[in-house]
Amino acid sequence: MSEEEKNVTVKQGNPFIASFKGTLGKGLGCFTIIVIVIIVIAAISSGGKNKTQKVEENTQTQTTSEAKSEELSQQEYKVGDTVKLGDREFVVNTTRRASAVGYSTPKSGKEFVIVNVTIRNLGKDEVSYNPFDFKMQDINGAQESEAFASLDDDLSSGTLASNGKVTGSMAFEVPTETSAKLIFQPSFWSKERVVVAIEK
Repeated sequence: MSEEEKNVTVKQGNPFIASFKGTLGKGLGCFTIIVIVIIVIAAISSGGKNKTQKVEENTQTQTTSEAKSEELSQQEYKVGDTVKLGDREFVVNTTRRASAVGYSTPKSGKEFVIVNVTIRNLGKDEVSYNPFDFKMQDINGAQESEAFASLDDDLSSGTLASNGKVTGSMAFEVPTETSAKLIFQPSFWSKERVVVAIEK
């Protein structure tokens, strides 16, 4: 073999090795693409899980809040119990019964239940108060607003500044010598309320 033929052989190299190198290069390229695709899919899946978790957390928080509201509405309190309802703190101080209030008399078979309450604003913003936020539920389940009876310390209507409080009384008609329930629901748009048992 001449020197020229040897040089040609060296330059051309081994065809098998060249083919292997080409295949290896293509394989590495495909492998790299597959790895990138897997990483992208994993990132998308991870992001989806995070979003789902946030929605679940928000749903759980909302459900917990609704459960607390329902629990508060169903629970009955006693005279003297201080109850927090939103930014308001509420307590029935005393109750008494009367067959007449001044010149006012109840309907036949009924008597007045006079309740003295205190409302305090625990929030930063003003809150309103009104006798129409209260109803008395009698033993038959009938709920009535305040009766027309003039009291020396009537609870009027108004607003409370932050940390402000107001104390006043209201009269309600109930069947004579029966138990009742005072319902305090300061917001027409909310189901949150406080129920206080009034013993006979």
